[in-house]
Amino acid sequence: MWAVLDKKDNETVIMALPPTVPVNELEKISNEGYVLIRMTLENTPAYMNGKYKNGKFYPKEGMELK
Repeated sequence: MWAVLDKKDNETVIMALPPTVPVNELEKISNEGYVLIRMTLENTPAYMNGKYKNGKFYPKEGMELK
Protein backbone atom coordinates (compact mmCIF):
# COMPACT_ATOMS: atom_id res chain seq x y z
CA MET A 1 0.00 0.00 0.00
CA TRP A 2 1.07 3.54 -0.70
CA ALA A 3 0.01 6.82 0.86
CA VAL A 4 0.13 9.94 -1.30
CA LEU A 5 0.97 13.19 0.47
CA ASP A 6 -0.31 16.60 -0.54
CA LYS A 7 2.39 18.45 -2.45
CA LYS A 8 1.51 21.71 -0.66
CA ASP A 9 2.75 20.56 2.74
CA ASN A 10 4.27 17.09 2.10
CA GLU A 11 2.55 15.69 5.19
CA THR A 12 -1.23 15.53 4.63
CA VAL A 13 -2.47 12.18 3.33
CA ILE A 14 -4.72 12.78 0.31
CA MET A 15 -4.91 9.30 -1.23
CA ALA A 16 -4.07 5.65 -0.65
CA LEU A 17 -2.99 3.30 -3.42
CA PRO A 18 -2.97 -0.50 -3.47
CA PRO A 19 0.29 -2.43 -3.67
CA THR A 20 -0.63 -3.54 -7.20
CA VAL A 21 -0.24 -0.07 -8.74
CA PRO A 22 2.25 -0.31 -11.61
CA VAL A 23 5.64 1.30 -11.07
CA ASN A 24 5.10 3.65 -14.03
CA GLU A 25 1.95 5.03 -12.33
CA LEU A 26 3.86 5.60 -9.09
CA GLU A 27 6.58 7.38 -11.06
CA LYS A 28 3.98 9.55 -12.80
CA ILE A 29 2.46 10.59 -9.46
CA SER A 30 5.89 11.30 -8.02
CA ASN A 31 6.90 13.32 -11.11
CA GLU A 32 3.79 15.48 -10.57
CA GLY A 33 5.29 16.57 -7.24
CA TYR A 34 3.46 14.29 -4.83
CA VAL A 35 5.33 12.38 -2.15
CA LEU A 36 4.68 8.63 -2.00
CA ILE A 37 5.15 6.81 1.29
CA ARG A 38 5.10 3.03 1.40
CA MET A 39 2.87 1.84 4.23
CA THR A 40 4.59 -0.72 6.43
CA LEU A 41 3.74 -2.53 9.65
CA GLU A 42 5.79 0.09 11.51
CA ASN A 43 4.04 3.19 10.16
CA THR A 44 0.52 1.98 9.28
CA PRO A 45 -2.30 2.85 9.16
CA ALA A 46 -2.42 6.01 7.10
CA TYR A 47 -5.46 8.17 7.79
CA MET A 48 -7.15 10.13 5.03
CA ASN A 49 -6.50 13.82 5.75
CA GLY A 50 -4.21 12.69 8.55
CA LYS A 51 -0.53 13.61 8.76
CA TYR A 52 2.76 11.86 8.13
CA LYS A 53 5.42 13.09 10.55
CA ASN A 54 8.71 11.62 11.69
CA GLY A 55 8.13 8.37 9.80
CA LYS A 56 4.64 7.63 11.17
CA PHE A 57 1.05 8.36 10.18
CA TYR A 58 -1.23 10.24 12.58
CA PRO A 59 -4.98 10.89 12.45
CA LYS A 60 -6.31 14.34 11.65
CA GLU A 61 -6.81 16.49 14.74
CA GLY A 62 -10.20 15.79 16.19
CA MET A 63 -10.31 12.21 14.92
CA GLU A 64 -10.60 9.67 17.69
CA LEU A 65 -8.59 6.47 17.70
CA LYS A 66 -10.66 3.51 18.81
